[in-house]
Amino acid sequence: MMRTFVALMTIVAAIDSTKTVTIHNDRPRFDVNGDYVDAHDGLVVVVNSTYYLYGESYGNQTLATPYPWSSYPRLLVYTSPDMVNWTLRGDPLPMVKGTLWIPNVIYHKETQRFIMWYGSGGWGTATSTDGIHFTPTGPIFFSRFGPKAGTDGTGILVDDDGTGYVIFASSPPGFNHVVSIERLTPDLLSTTKENVSGFFPDNYVESPALFKRNGVYYVTYGSCCCGCAEGGGIVVLTSNSIHGPWVRQAPHSDINCMNASAPVCGGYGLRNKQLNELVFHSQWWGPSFIPLASGDNAVVFFGRRWLSGENHPTGCNDICGNGGKPQLCKSSTYFLKTDLSVWYPLAFNSDGSIQQMQPLPSFTLTLP
Repeated sequence: MMRTFVALMTIVAAIDSTKTVTIHNDRPRFDVNGDYVDAHDGLVVVVNSTYYLYGESYGNQTLATPYPWSSYPRLLVYTSPDMVNWTLRGDPLPMVKGTLWIPNVIYHKETQRFIMWYGSGGWGTATSTDGIHFTPTGPIFFSRFGPKAGTDGTGILVDDDGTGYVIFASSPPGFNHVVSIERLTPDLLSTTKENVSGFFPDNYVESPALFKRNGVYYVTYGSCCCGCAEGGGIVVLTSNSIHGPWVRQAPHSDINCMNASAPVCGGYGLRNKQLNELVFHSQWWGPSFIPLASGDNAVVFFGRRWLSGENHPTGCNDICGNGGKPQLCKSSTYFLKTDLSVWYPLAFNSDGSIQQMQPLPSFTLTLP
């Protein structure tokens, strides 16, 4: 009888230890001090029940001066006990000068350290034992295509056997923003420049991500968006091997598109005629894996809604020339840090395909 009572109390305690939180996409995110959460285009890493949010920071940058800027973006890290109440921890790389972009961070259990990849003209890497204070590992480096091709976006996957991979978009001679994968060095801090995938089938795309779920590899990317209010889609390709062959999801190759037959959906530049087909006018940056009380992981994609913040200038649709009308973007009262974001938990079908996105003002997660 006593053992039964103890077992029941253990179950009750486990249930009581869970917490259900509501994540809002219909309002700005503020930290515990009431300031804007200034961490865009990033992700959340969960270690020992602490949530680490990494992203680009825009500080007091406005559109009084045109893009590109000499001091922003930088990077910031926040921590939270529950994905809702965020505390600013500061700049993870104050010693690195210049602009820093699109951080991607993993926690490497074998070495018990955080590994960060970031953009700064090429790639930089840094490590940390506390997830807050990082130390650069060396100078900026490049993909197999060299510095002129660029490295747009940085998706990192460490496979089950410990091998690391980086997925990125670039423009080598004869190509316009195409995606490929390279294998990492054993320490996960650089690229071997070994071609793993060849080029994926679409051009004029960026912000790729690479992840694995239930033995299936997923690649996502979206149509190019140069700080654009229109946003882009999320194209999905899958494979049973990192080396391919990669198969475009069908129907709904692009899950942020209402048109099930569109291979790539976008609202800007070469694909501006598809503007009204997008579910969210957001530029996407890839997955965060959030442990749930059920034992599963929520795969939450993060999207940036450019030019959506307080006092955003009317008629300004992108920060890269605005279609020949840059004067419409000039503003000293619109701060880029106020832009809204979309956090979206992907829904998977029983065959592993990803369901089309739906409008989502808010959602709940039950956390352990």
